Amino acid sequence: MKKIVWIISSVAALVLLIGIISFSWIYQMAMGQKEEGHESAIERAKKQASLAQVEQVDTFVGKEKQFIVEGKNKQNEAIYVWVPASKKEKVIAKKAKEGITSNQAVQAVQKENTISKLKNVQLAREGDVLLWEVTYLNENSQYSFSYVDFTTGRVEKNLTP
Repeated sequence: MKKIVWIISSVAALVLLIGIISFSWIYQMAMGQKEEGHESAIERAKKQASLAQVEQVDTFVGKEKQFIVEGKNKQNEAIYVWVPASKKEKVIAKKAKEGITSNQAVQAVQKENTISKLKNVQLAREGDVLLWEVTYLNENSQYSFSYVDFTTGRVEKNLTP
């Protein structure tokens, strides 16, 4: 009887170990893909936008993949740099004070739609239009996206898939 319990315990532990290793490997692969391209985006931002200090890099995937590099310029001013994954597209840099804040973007969306739970706010870009992407649950608990113009603060598009 002890032998059967030991065999079952060993098999269960082995299955659990394989599951943990598999999950870790898949997670690392997914996170690696998310961060792939960050280093080259930082280099392009430093060269083409006079970025002196990098604070954060995010990936936005819309019609085209974009990297948004947040940092400071040589005058120590907060700056955002939109770096397209395609080297053919142009890099766009704006001082943070040239546009609205993430909180102002959320307020603009709230005026048009009911946000029951805010999920995420990140910078985005479609063509040459610089945006804030506001992700939230609406009053019907549906996952929704609103795109707010970075410069004007006007809600450009609302999507509820």
